[in-house]
Amino acid sequence: MKPRALLLSVLLTLPVLAAAQNAVPATLPEIPPVITPLPGKPPSTPTPPAPAMPTAPAMPTAPSVPAPAAVALPDVQANLFVPRTVTGKVGLTFTVRSTRTTPITFSVRRDNEQNCATAPQVRVLAVGTRAVAYPVSGASPRLCAQDLETKTAAARGNVTFTRELELAPGEYMVESWLTGFANNLLVKVPAAPVRITVK
Repeated sequence: MKPRALLLSVLLTLPVLAAAQNAVPATLPEIPPVITPLPGKPPSTPTPPAPAMPTAPAMPTAPSVPAPAAVALPDVQANLFVPRTVTGKVGLTFTVRSTRTTPITFSVRRDNEQNCATAPQVRVLAVGTRAVAYPVSGASPRLCAQDLETKTAAARGNVTFTRELELAPGEYMVESWLTGFANNLLVKVPAAPVRITVK
């Protein structure tokens, strides 16, 4: 073939080749893109929540849970002895009597509101006005040692607690009680009020 004829045939086939490249066949479907996760980290799947485990009950706190109430002992009684007329310090003798056929042990803490006395706890009221003379209203409580005074009453026996008060001259009613533990049970043993005169 002559070079001139060859060049002429190449030039004539160029438009046909260009048209063939621009033509999109209508029968070929479009292939969607494939998304694959990056290697090295497996796809995360949500884990189901763990079943609720039973929890221990919360420990009680002083402000939200009231302290257990002291109970009365039907077979234990108390009385308070104070001289009717007193000059100077007032001596108190608080006796607890048991009618039980077995011994009973009393354990009493020092009371911050009662000048660190263990027993008896007292409230002194002025006769006529019912004003509280002791414990002094608004006084800051003392910080006392937390030791226990322990006494045991024999079967059908008794125990005695004593203390002193300083009161201004006047007429008073003295209320008294023992709050503590009797054989590890929180108890309150009251005595009848006593009227006294302080000179």
